[in-house]
Amino acid sequence: MSSSEDRRRPVRAAAEHVPFVVIPDTPSVLVTVTDSAFREVAHAMGTIDTVLPAGIYRIEQRFGGAVESRFVEVGPEPFTERLPLPGMPTPTPVEGTPTTRGDHRAAAVRWSTRTTYGEGAPTLMVLIRNLRRGWQLDPYALEIAGPDGRPVDGGAGGWEPSGGEEWSAWSCELPPGGYRLRTRRMPADGLPLAQALHVLEGWTTLVFVSNGPQGPQPQFASVQMVRHGTGWTPADRAFDLSLEAALSGLRQGIDLVPTRHLLELVRSGNDNPFLGIVGAHALLLHPDPDLREIRGVLQNLVHLADGHPDIAALCTLIGEPVRPVVSPPMLAASCRLLVRADTADPGVLRDGSAAESVAAHLVGRGVWTTWLEQERLPEAGARGAAPRTGLDPAAPGDAAGAGRAKALDPVDRVQRYVREVAGVEGRSVDDVLSSMRPKDLCRRTGMPHRAVDRAIEELKGPQGE
Repeated sequence: MSSSEDRRRPVRAAAEHVPFVVIPDTPSVLVTVTDSAFREVAHAMGTIDTVLPAGIYRIEQRFGGAVESRFVEVGPEPFTERLPLPGMPTPTPVEGTPTTRGDHRAAAVRWSTRTTYGEGAPTLMVLIRNLRRGWQLDPYALEIAGPDGRPVDGGAGGWEPSGGEEWSAWSCELPPGGYRLRTRRMPADGLPLAQALHVLEGWTTLVFVSNGPQGPQPQFASVQMVRHGTGWTPADRAFDLSLEAALSGLRQGIDLVPTRHLLELVRSGNDNPFLGIVGAHALLLHPDPDLREIRGVLQNLVHLADGHPDIAALCTLIGEPVRPVVSPPMLAASCRLLVRADTADPGVLRDGSAAESVAAHLVGRGVWTTWLEQERLPEAGARGAAPRTGLDPAAPGDAAGAGRAKALDPVDRVQRYVREVAGVEGRSVDDVLSSMRPKDLCRRTGMPHRAVDRAIEELKGPQGE
């Protein structure tokens, strides 16, 4: 082959390919391009900028739990196309999503700066949104309670419903600390669940709850934090979408937002600490998470919102000392980090605190810290026990643990685990206890140290015998 032919080959090959650029509506979208033989030819989080030969291609977008695809034809001219956002419903009324509504955004803006109950600028706002017209919305279906379980929302009079069953808002200035979100009526299954909320000095916590065909769905809620008095703004669309995608990833156990993009958002000066909290947990989903990057995120979070239990939980991951945690964190992943830290260093969860008791009664229900409210369980009344208003389980001196729902009690769960190990291995309970350290029992059962200590004490005592 002559040298002149060699020089012509790359020119001819280049002419067979054309620039191919697709730009999604947000960098949090995973874009995959396949050719007519369904072979992947390009993929990226966000914009794809490559060269491809002429032909038919399928462009697939994945955002959160939504997947959309379309076929395009690429000819001899450069191909550029902007991709609309995939149709993922979001509890937050983010502009451009299929579930956004102008009146919903206006309600969020208004009630994040004004109170529906009490005076002053709100430190907590809950907005229930009807995502589809025609679904019945009970404007008083949810209730906000304090750390002792007593309602603080003023009942139906504390809520501001829309006239057409489109939304219902509650906002109030509450003292800093832990609170809980729950359904006002006892669920049909008789298991009263509560979901952790937290109010931090200088900040307003915003909770967006979607309403489905069966009523409000707090397990799929979205949470944001804004400076006290500033209110929510629909202008931060990129941040809102990234937070929604990251929360969706946590629900699925998949890193759906690129690390680079998350770090850019967290470091951009955006005053929303909860984006950083969720972002740090999303970074932990990576097969080999970079703890140095997470440490940098946490330094920014501690500066912004020191004292938040979710931030304390993340600090235990990198060995940072934390004050004993009193209120439960909002994310279940944070709660698991605190239980693990309490196993290694008893006292991370303050003994007798709401945080410790909640950790002992956790149930798996999405990404949020959710637990069974022992004081509202019908079993307690059925056994003739006095109703309890706090979070603590029955006192150690109660005869046979009176008032405890055995199948749900953390001490009983640890004891049943030990007895099952003894039965499977053909050993005595004492033998199992002597060969298993308390911290091992904590790790295997997921219980905080005090529940395990009580279980061991009872198993070794006359009752255990």
